[in-house]
Amino acid sequence: MTFVIIVVVLVGLSILLTLDTSWMNLLQVTRNEVVFAERNKEYGAYDLRRDYGRRLAFSLVGAVIFFTVVIGTPYLISKMGPAEEGPEKVQIVEVNLDNFREEDQPDEPPPPPEVIPPPQPQIETVQFVAVEASNEPVEAPPPTQEDLGETTASTTTQEGQKIDAPPPPPPPVEEETFDLAAVQEQPEFPGGMGKMYEYLQKTTKYPDMEFDAGIQGKVYVEFVVAADGSVNNVKVVRGVSPGLDKEALRAVKSMPKWNPGKMNGKAVKVRFTIPVDFKLK
Repeated sequence: MTFVIIVVVLVGLSILLTLDTSWMNLLQVTRNEVVFAERNKEYGAYDLRRDYGRRLAFSLVGAVIFFTVVIGTPYLISKMGPAEEGPEKVQIVEVNLDNFREEDQPDEPPPPPEVIPPPQPQIETVQFVAVEASNEPVEAPPPTQEDLGETTASTTTQEGQKIDAPPPPPPPVEEETFDLAAVQEQPEFPGGMGKMYEYLQKTTKYPDMEFDAGIQGKVYVEFVVAADGSVNNVKVVRGVSPGLDKEALRAVKSMPKWNPGKMNGKAVKVRFTIPVDFKLK
């Protein structure tokens, strides 16, 4: 659009110069004849000023033809192609719902039969309440130990079936995890700590991403040496990068069983922290 405006302005100015008949107009015919009277007509300036109007007319006609072809060609091509199909018309049909009678509708299936759970057997229980010291006579004495051994204690007494209910299992005992400085005998890698670092140096593989980026450092890994010497609960307490942290965890988890730590001669779980060093050579 900007280009078209500039062209129109230039063409307008050219037309004004052509129509201007004042003496100051360089293209005025009378002035050119006076200026170039019997001199310098072969120089070229005279021909340029004399034929300016004709050249301008040719240029305007050429420009109009050019723009007509450029703008009109896509329009003609679009008209010569197949006509685009319009959106499909949807016919709206009124439906009378009164024509659908209830007897024409399919019968609904009967509901499934109700499942009645079998009655639970009534368990024989004997009332057991706390015994309190009192001067008043006791109407119903508490059950004896023999009665409690044959039936189930409850808040009420009722007749029913005798069911031998096994006592609930005791809660699992959580083994205590000791810190490294708190145990009498510390856990040890087979062959000592030197063998452990030698094992890690052979086992770890430098990740490609960190190797290309020049990332190095120490990854501090915490783990627990169990009572059987196995290594578990492995986690990173201070990392360097995702790739180095993951490789350090893999190497520590692959370690063989340690000699477990001991307290009073008994093997116990011990928490251990080691650095896994990554250096670029």
